[in-house]
Amino acid sequence: MTAAASTASPHLIIVTGASRGLGAALVRALLVPGNQLVCVARSRNAELEQEAAASGVPIAWHLQDLSQPSPAASWLGSVLDAIDTQPASVTLLLNAGVIEPISPIAQLQEATLVPHLMTNLVSPMTMTAAFLTHSERFGCPRKVLAISSGAARRPVEGWSAYCAGKAGLDMFVRSVNAEYAQAPAERSVRAVALAPGVVDTGMQATIRQAEFAQVDRFRALKENDQLTSPDDAARKIAAYLARPDFGATELDDVRNS
Repeated sequence: MTAAASTASPHLIIVTGASRGLGAALVRALLVPGNQLVCVARSRNAELEQEAAASGVPIAWHLQDLSQPSPAASWLGSVLDAIDTQPASVTLLLNAGVIEPISPIAQLQEATLVPHLMTNLVSPMTMTAAFLTHSERFGCPRKVLAISSGAARRPVEGWSAYCAGKAGLDMFVRSVNAEYAQAPAERSVRAVALAPGVVDTGMQATIRQAEFAQVDRFRALKENDQLTSPDDAARKIAAYLARPDFGATELDDVRNS
């Protein structure tokens, strides 16, 4: 890395759900010179933390339960307030999410439905609010990338909670863009809800073990080696994030790029 590159303002990227699955792969894909990462999850990943430390990329790790919207937003606000360098840009990468409950609509119960929606929809909304408020002082371009799903755009029997939460997240992204459409270029806000394809993560393992109408299709994807690896999906998402036309399409699928 050249001297000029080493002194350039970093691109600050906050990654949620960073300890495993697609989140961990995203951290690896973003460990490149010029980035500064803030990673948050409910648990630690010692191997990933060692890999990140060896990369030389500035990175901070935080433990936080993202099913609690108010503490999650307060945490993010405090993290952004503590940043003492001027970033070139700031990105919130909303990756954390859960799939359960998988059940018929008639069997939905508050005890499992509410935590699901808190994690998949409410916390991303409160965290985005904190992100926009506490990043304003930087006076730099800002991005929100929410990991969505094809299930946000077409129903899957048995996934009513997941479909509804992700569809809500899609509309929230559109609302962010509508509110900030007239923001000045130096502190612009662009948001995208991006479906990553069917990725071979722990969430997919949970899906294959469940009983619902389309489960055989998901089992066949695994058996026929048709799942995308987390690392391949993460590289495509990282490239998408860096596109100069990021935000031109509000609701997108990484397989379209």
